[in-house]
Amino acid sequence: QGSVVADSHLMPGVATDAAIEPEGLQRQDHPRVLAIRLTKEDWKELEIERSSFPCGVDAETVRDEEVYISQLHRRAVLLNDGFQTHLSRAVNAKFGGRVCFESAPVKSKSRMREKLRSYAADGEAILPLAANILDPVRATVVCGGPVEMLEVAEWFLEHGEAVGLPVARVKNKFAMPDVSEYNGYRDLMICVLYTGSHNLSIIG
Repeated sequence: QGSVVADSHLMPGVATDAAIEPEGLQRQDHPRVLAIRLTKEDWKELEIERSSFPCGVDAETVRDEEVYISQLHRRAVLLNDGFQTHLSRAVNAKFGGRVCFESAPVKSKSRMREKLRSYAADGEAILPLAANILDPVRATVVCGGPVEMLEVAEWFLEHGEAVGLPVARVKNKFAMPDVSEYNGYRDLMICVLYTGSHNLSIIG
């Protein structure tokens, strides 16, 4: 996930939560990603869980997702260095000193578990919940204002595929009336698909 931040709370022209990738590339278990892998037996178990929790999933289901958290975290650790290098080179090659690239550590397993609890509370989340975590690897592009932010976002949308970083999702917190669940923090989140060493992929 690349977070694009600036000093403005107004970002017209960018949807609040847009699925950009035409194949719906918004989960870590997508066939193009497979940062989370499920066997046929896993799918059978998930079907049983869906029928067992008709009103949604609960805390017990979250605890049962440790295997998926471990898969995702391991993939993130393996690919993080390559992700940071690839993303920083792409951003700096295009924007140079106009923006500031800041790398971030891999999302911890404990933070992943916190995200699962919020997904479980949703009631309509698709299992496995861990596949919805789209920022296991992260970085920030700091811009001077909304014009630069839009320029960066539009560049990713138009040229991400060409530079090996196709956009999977855009989440514009500047367009959200209430960001209390994010502690008042606003940014423009752009999730991309990165394929690194040994043809392993992850959304970040």
